[in-house]
Amino acid sequence: MKILDRYIAAAVASGAAIALLLIVGLESFFTLIRELDSVGDGGYTTGKMLQYVLLGLPRSMYEMFPAAALIGGLTGMGALAVNSELVAMRAGGLSVWRIVMSVLQTGVLLLVVIVAIGETVAPVAEEYAQRLRAVALDKHVSFLGRDGIWVREDERYIFIERIIDDSQLANLKVFEFDDGRRLVRATSADTATHLDGSWNLQNVEQSQFSEGAVSIRHEADMSWPSLITPSLLDIVVLKPENMSVLNIRQFIRYLEDNGLDPIQYRYAYWSRFVVPLSALLMLFIAVPLVFGSLRSTGTGQRIFVGILLGFGFYLLNRMAGQMGQVYELNPLLASFTPGVVVLVIGFVMVRRL
Repeated sequence: MKILDRYIAAAVASGAAIALLLIVGLESFFTLIRELDSVGDGGYTTGKMLQYVLLGLPRSMYEMFPAAALIGGLTGMGALAVNSELVAMRAGGLSVWRIVMSVLQTGVLLLVVIVAIGETVAPVAEEYAQRLRAVALDKHVSFLGRDGIWVREDERYIFIERIIDDSQLANLKVFEFDDGRRLVRATSADTATHLDGSWNLQNVEQSQFSEGAVSIRHEADMSWPSLITPSLLDIVVLKPENMSVLNIRQFIRYLEDNGLDPIQYRYAYWSRFVVPLSALLMLFIAVPLVFGSLRSTGTGQRIFVGILLGFGFYLLNRMAGQMGQVYELNPLLASFTPGVVVLVIGFVMVRRL
């Protein structure tokens, strides 16, 4: 039985690897085409553009693995079906459920590798890529580090420790200098929110420096017409879905401790579990499809069906997440509902074989 397990594993793993290579390569190609328009802006050279694209490969591998698993399962198992090897396995006493277990075992082994990449390499590479691009494209970004960013606006230097999203900042400090490079004002705020074209700072402490004296005042909130553009924050901030589970969990705890809304990060947290489980679901669905309607079809048709099903499941997951946030549904329920629906469909399909 172990020989058959290894034989099935080789067929599925090779199909998934080839599919992943093609999908990630195609996505990287489109990213390359898109980024070519930005080459020459600021210090964004061709070399930095290529670095940005290459650094995005681990994230793409992690995100695209469920679709690659489905296509790999359909092509790998489909090749066995065309050669009547699946029929021979059934005739030898191997049940459909036993074949399903062999396929899922292969999926688990592949997942160990992909999850390791997604939780360790991908977040670090994606963060470095985003910040590399931001520094190259925008001359106002002076320094980007793991503990915050520095932004220059004329004679004003802004330090942001945490970026919640492109319209909400936390632990903000602003240092203003005169023409002689002397510090004239220092302002700190717990949070800042972008509303109606201006920033509203909360829990503000402002120090005014003059000849031989310093005056300090406290304000519950303060409006700043110009601070930093949300468009700049959008290219600097690391999206929650690209962070590791540990970092998302720490960020949720930080938001809760400071009375901030963590809903976006809660959805991102559960989506980190949905992605690997989706790959197993896609492999599970591939088996009854190969035994059923796709048994005698060609490889091209199987790939086409795999792309349609994978894209459809991706859209279903995205819609569930967006609707859950809009209607304030439980993140766990909204994140896992599409997977449960696909799992039930898969069980029904296998039982009908």
